[in-house]
This record gives sequence, C-alpha cells and structure tokens, in this order.
Amino acid sequence: MNYKEACDPFWGAIIKNMEFDFFSEVIKFDLIVIDGETQADHTLEIRDYESLIWIEKSPYTHENYDFKSCDYYEFTAITFRDVHANSDDKWLKHYPLDYNIIIEIWESALLIKSNMVFVDGVSFEIQSSQMSHGPCHTKCKGY
Repeated sequence: MNYKEACDPFWGAIIKNMEFDFFSEVIKFDLIVIDGETQADHTLEIRDYESLIWIEKSPYTHENYDFKSCDYYEFTAITFRDVHANSDDKWLKHYPLDYNIIIEIWESALLIKSNMVFVDGVSFEIQSSQMSHGPCHTKCKGY
C-alpha cells in the first residue's frame, strides 16, 4: 500500500481533533471514517514539513461561510500534487511557496510541503515522481 491508497478513505472523514505543533513540525488529525454502518477511527500525521499555508477564504467562498462557526469539520478532499505559488512581494518571495499535500476542509484549504505522512502510525514517504497530477501554479498577492 502507498500513501495515496492509505489516505483515500479520508475523503469525507470527520475531523475529531486537529493539532498543530510548529516547534516539532507535526500536524495531526484524529479522524472518523464512516462507511455505511461501519465507523472507524484513524490518525493522519504530517511530520517534518517544510512549509504550510492556511487559506480560510477565497474569492469563490460562499459569502456566509464562517469556518469558526461550523458544527463539525470534515476533509472535503485530500490531494497529493505539486503546487507552486508565485509572489512579486519583496518579502514573501524569499520564502518557499511549494506544496505537495492539499487538504480541503469545507471551503478552506491547508497546503503543506512534506515528504512524510503517517497513517495510523505507519510511515509513508511522498515522492514528487509519484504525484498523480501535474504541477499547479498559482499567484499570491503581496500584502
């Protein structure tokens, strides 16, 4: 089994808990996967990440969307693909804007660059050559 197969069941998974430890470079999700009458607990950990960005709203977000007011949270999608953002901002362009894990939670997105994920304690190495989609390029506006 590879990392994509291990994470496929997480599409639509309910997030029980999210933990971000910036000092240890660990992002952990406690998840519930419901398949018909069956419910299973899982963990997804992303360790030793190089960069991440949280996008709570986009120009396409529904105007009444408020992430903090959701009754519960779920993975709308988890995708593995190379994403590169560009910026003309003189400060921001000095930081890496490359990502390879995209986790959508409702209308928000968490983009992460990491070479390792752990599913239920089992480690999986992520290699760019295994990405299922081609690179995606976006443009970030300076602030």
